[in-house]
Amino acid sequence: MVMFVMLLFSQVSFGQDEGTEKGGDHKEKKEFHMKNIKIEKRGDDTTVIIMHHHGHDMGRCPMICRRDKFNGHWAGIELGWNGYVNPDFNMTLPSNQRYLDLNTARSMTVNINPFELNLNIAKNHFGLTSGLGLTFNNYFFSNSTLLIHDSSSLVAYRLVDQNGQKADMKINKLTVTWLTLPVLLEYQTNSKIKWNSFHAGVGVVGGVRICSYTKQAFHSRNTTFNLEDDYGKNIGSVYVDEHSTRTHNQYHLNPFKLDATMRIGWSFLNFYATYSITPMFQKDQGPELYPWTVGITLAGW
Repeated sequence: MVMFVMLLFSQVSFGQDEGTEKGGDHKEKKEFHMKNIKIEKRGDDTTVIIMHHHGHDMGRCPMICRRDKFNGHWAGIELGWNGYVNPDFNMTLPSNQRYLDLNTARSMTVNINPFELNLNIAKNHFGLTSGLGLTFNNYFFSNSTLLIHDSSSLVAYRLVDQNGQKADMKINKLTVTWLTLPVLLEYQTNSKIKWNSFHAGVGVVGGVRICSYTKQAFHSRNTTFNLEDDYGKNIGSVYVDEHSTRTHNQYHLNPFKLDATMRIGWSFLNFYATYSITPMFQKDQGPELYPWTVGITLAGW
């Protein structure tokens, strides 16, 4: 953009004149240049200042420009909430499965997706996205229970103190870590500039379980708790010598999973949701539950 500013000066001295027109005393035009500014003296009493303003091309900024190629929305760091439902899409579990009741507000999931591969299908608007990622599902139980890992199927007992009161626990959770691989079909409106683009995608995310463990944290230590079954029968006891314990095991979880997923967003804001097509536990080794996750992208690249 060029902006002309006309300034009138009366009897302005502008240095030695370069010459005079023949037959008169009208002075020739004299110019003085600075960065992005040109000053012209036209006559004895007129000075013209021409300012050249160079605006910033936001599309050239490397943080927001996609360089005119299809670039999907997988790589980044995501945070969400997770849980599970039964085959009837009900989050309320029957009485014999209440040991898996969740504190949904604390049951968080974290996705770290460092690698992304993209394949353009149509004019940089439609494309396929894949990559690799790590998913950390944290299921916080609302009851004071203990999952048993060395049984033929999933079993849990209530933890009670010597007075029959439930154990006072700060943390009681199951954590499952997955290595994930997505196959996503995505549409985006603007492949050139990330901050001015709508995107939506659907697909599946496969996963291989690489780690699972339970963690219990107690307010007290050096305490003995009794184990009770659903009928209130004392099965045994457990001695807690530390404030927290962590036990690594499979807990009859499925070694593989396949999630249906949907992603939608504008600019850097991205929402995602997943629903597992495969059950959480192996067949006949645990309740038939299907995990879900909803969340947002904290940082994408």
